[in-house]
Amino acid sequence: MVHLSLDRSVSCKRGTVVFEVSDLTKREFGDKNFDVIYSRDTLLHIPDKQQLFKDFFRWLKPNGRLLITDYCCGEGEHTDEFKTYVKQRGYVLHSVPEYGRLLERAGFDSVVAENRNEQFLRVLRRELGETEANRKKFISDFSEKDFTDLVSGWKAKVGRVSQGDQCWGLFTAKKSA
Repeated sequence: MVHLSLDRSVSCKRGTVVFEVSDLTKREFGDKNFDVIYSRDTLLHIPDKQQLFKDFFRWLKPNGRLLITDYCCGEGEHTDEFKTYVKQRGYVLHSVPEYGRLLERAGFDSVVAENRNEQFLRVLRRELGETEANRKKFISDFSEKDFTDLVSGWKAKVGRVSQGDQCWGLFTAKKSA
């Protein structure tokens, strides 16, 4: 994804957008450095989200914006299968409302925390259907095992989301002036 973004930014020849792959738990950017911070489905790997959100707040300029999508857990009791899945992956998941509270405690204003499961299910089902429709091409590029693993993983994710164990959250927030 970063390579695609870099290629597109060079071809557009606009602005001074910089892309970097780094460990945000070890990287320092300095105070009031960014207008916008964006993260898509990656923070589930970060154990101390509260500290990371405090860093995001510090790194943003006044009136800076934050946009995050991330995997979350449902608010209710979770199945043993889901608990095993989360543990195997090493994920650290919060519910959508808890994610929002973490952002507020970090100092953000205008926090919006949305459960986007309906959209997530539509996307998952569409992508699963497209993958299954292109089975022969996929297998010619990869392998039958890769195809089977991918499809079974997708179906399991649809199940987890449908049961309410797993959620997809959309979060926006602002650092006031």
